[in-house]
Amino acid sequence: SRLIFQGESPVLAPAQTAAMVHYPEEIEYSEKYSDDRYEYRHVTLPKNITKEMYRLTQGKRLLKEDEWRSLGVQQSRGWEHYEIHRPEPH
Repeated sequence: SRLIFQGESPVLAPAQTAAMVHYPEEIEYSEKYSDDRYEYRHVTLPKNITKEMYRLTQGKRLLKEDEWRSLGVQQSRGWEHYEIHRPEPH
């Protein structure tokens, strides 16, 4: 899944190609983008880490900082998990 982080900016979600969901081999980070208040970044997780994320949350809540860090996501201090974007079928 792609995680989206917001800290006085962040964000997370999975990428896809053709009709199949694509999971990267390792965690991928987008460039940062911002609005007038926050910066955001998409973090795309490999399938095995996505499964662990859902094990932690049952898909019912966002990750706490110690949880996303334990999954290997690297962000500077102050970033928060803001949204989960599930793959969209093509």
